[in-house]
Amino acid sequence: MYENNSLIADWDVLRLILAIDRYGGVAGAARHLGVTHATVSRRLARAEDMAQIAFFERLPAGLKLTTAGQIILDHAKRVEPEFHALERHLVVHEEGMSGPLRLTIPPAILDAALSESLAQFGAQHPNILLEFVGDNQLLNLHQREADVAIRVTHEPPETLWGRKLTDQVAGFYASAAWLAQSPFAEGDLRADVPLISFHSWPEPVPQILQRKCPQVRVAARAEDMIVALQLVRSGVGITRMPRALGEAQPGLEHVRVLGWQNYMPIWVLTHPELRKAKRVAAIMRHLGAYFTQEKHRYVAEVP
Repeated sequence: MYENNSLIADWDVLRLILAIDRYGGVAGAARHLGVTHATVSRRLARAEDMAQIAFFERLPAGLKLTTAGQIILDHAKRVEPEFHALERHLVVHEEGMSGPLRLTIPPAILDAALSESLAQFGAQHPNILLEFVGDNQLLNLHQREADVAIRVTHEPPETLWGRKLTDQVAGFYASAAWLAQSPFAEGDLRADVPLISFHSWPEPVPQILQRKCPQVRVAARAEDMIVALQLVRSGVGITRMPRALGEAQPGLEHVRVLGWQNYMPIWVLTHPELRKAKRVAAIMRHLGAYFTQEKHRYVAEVP
């Protein structure tokens, strides 16, 4: 059986091989590790040179694990949980407020107000290095892909620990210029309603529009909110978005005749073992205080 003690002991090499395998190649590993394609290629070549072993075959279709590479990958998968458990244990028992703190957050939530608040946290704790991962998926906190996650969900994973930061409502928003010319502005629900729908919606047209607007039609479909925002700004149609996001967009207006609907709340989550780590507890307290103060931006207007 292949074994190279100096290689197996180097977790950075194991993590590199795991990332290349897990994320479909060098480009995916680079995105996950937050480095360039060239950096991953260089690290891989250096690791193979030091071990005098080829971990991957270079094929026209991409990288393919060699026999030795597969053995190393299998070993890495076995030791990975223990290594992450050790990392969490060390973070929890650190005495100072210093070191990296990786926060994953959906890009649409990271608006100017929250960015300013996080900048204030950084100024208060200059020895904490904030690392941001803009992602709508829940990264694997058990594998230390992130330390803290802000997520929009009705059901956070039971294996994570956290708190609900705020409830939310959503409404339909349109370009102010489009709305000014639409009978919608006068409350006429029989008007033509071009809708920007989402692939993730269970139905192309939400039931509230089906009930209220007989002339609703799907004008376009989007994968994420950033794309949908651009389509709405261009007057392609209306779409539903959280109130805090919609109200922060220049040139957009809430279609008041359609009211507000309950939306998924915002949570802050971490691994249960990290909840007592000083820098993790500090950022979670900070986020709790921020969303408590700004809650009025996320819930329905008081009539």
